[in-house]
Amino acid sequence: MQKQLQNLVDYMHIHICYELIFYLLGIFIIAGALETVGVTGLLGMMLLNISGDNFLIQILIILWFSAFLSSSIDNIPITKVLIPVIGTMSEQGNPENRNLFFYSLAIGANWGDNLTPMGDNILVMNIAEQNKRPISFKQFFKLGFITTIYQLAIVSVILILLYEFMLGIFLSMAILVIILLLYTINKYAPQKIRIKINNVNNKLKNAIIK
Repeated sequence: MQKQLQNLVDYMHIHICYELIFYLLGIFIIAGALETVGVTGLLGMMLLNISGDNFLIQILIILWFSAFLSSSIDNIPITKVLIPVIGTMSEQGNPENRNLFFYSLAIGANWGDNLTPMGDNILVMNIAEQNKRPISFKQFFKLGFITTIYQLAIVSVILILLYEFMLGIFLSMAILVIILLLYTINKYAPQKIRIKINNVNNKLKNAIIK
């Protein structure tokens, strides 16, 4: 009975990762300092000057900018830093579109965290290695970068369809034509060409996965 109780205690034992706690505390302190000294306001004005009065460009910049910042630091503090930046940008535009600024920020910051193994992902990789399930830097970067860029590109096309319908249709048709062209070549092209295409596809798959 005593042995069973000890096993239960060992099973329920919670390991506290102080490295992660202090990392997040430090990041939030830095984020608060940037807001206090006015860096976030300047950043908002800079992004506003780059995008001009074009609302679509503004939300696309927020989407991709927050994603790449999140990939190198962490999504939570980056969201805290960029909220006042979004506030500065949205004040200059249509109040009805204000929510979409924050939607773009939420999507970019959350998905961008998977772009690279930098930021808090390094701590996750350390924890995985301690539990004998190591994740290599190269493997994480290949899979994370490609899949996240793919996701952000899809969201960008959707946003373009919503606010620049004709441009979105043009991009969608171009993508569809490329897919159909590749399918047709792979299906009906001479065997030598199909073999070469398959070899290229296999090399790309191996380069990404391995």
